[in-house]
Amino acid sequence: MTCHGKVIYTQGQREVIACEKCGYHHVLPMYTETELETFYENHYAESTPSHLFAQKVLRISKVKPGGRVLDIGCWDGTQLAYFKEAGWDCTGTELNKKAAREAEKKGVQVYQISIRAFFDRFADERWDVINVAYILEHIPAPREFLARIHGNLAVGGILVIEVPNDFSPLQIAYTRHQATDPYWVTLPDHLNYFDTQSLESLAVDSGFEILVKEVSFPMELFLLMGDDYVKDRSIGPGCFQKVVKMEEALLKNNPEVLGDMYAALYTAGIGRSLILYCRKS
Repeated sequence: MTCHGKVIYTQGQREVIACEKCGYHHVLPMYTETELETFYENHYAESTPSHLFAQKVLRISKVKPGGRVLDIGCWDGTQLAYFKEAGWDCTGTELNKKAAREAEKKGVQVYQISIRAFFDRFADERWDVINVAYILEHIPAPREFLARIHGNLAVGGILVIEVPNDFSPLQIAYTRHQATDPYWVTLPDHLNYFDTQSLESLAVDSGFEILVKEVSFPMELFLLMGDDYVKDRSIGPGCFQKVVKMEEALLKNNPEVLGDMYAALYTAGIGRSLILYCRKS
């Protein structure tokens, strides 16, 4: 059965559809792997918009006290550096040449090859934890990708998925209020767009048990309050620093509240990103 569904948005010669076959929004026609690899290797220049790297290590360590961790699309290796400091055996993949070099400077092993080439080369390897942060939205075939990950995880291994929460209620409210197009549709960068239901279904169908569901801070609240970083990008860093101060204060004085808040926001589908901690079932 070919992909089909309601057209959500049109950009140039391509459409974003609510695919009835796949269960999530994605671009159609899909880009080829060659087109995407060229883009990411030479042109892509976006760092992971998350700073709570230490919290991820702490959360995982409660389930897995240590072992081998693989960070797929590790960018400049910041997340892996936190794992390394905690005593983990770290490996990363990163297609972008500049980012891979920066990761190597942090003392982590990084393979500057495509994800498919990495899986083919290390098909028999097993990791205790695989981190997939801001990757699924870039993958032409997420189900096939998660199936490969399932095979490379050790028994009882942990998978962490983090994806942008696009076409979210706050984003839709902003675009309607401003009578503007969905600014988060960026081709050929983001190919797939998930919500809580579609992401959970994809994880469960791929053989994973979901342990924890949470979000990152809903940055779109700033847009709705008048700090329009979409129209004026210079506003964005200041908004982000406010979030950093809030999270640091809660982590220092009452970290349970921060976790409870982000778990509650997940149930409402509100958050800049969606995060799942899963176990290989």
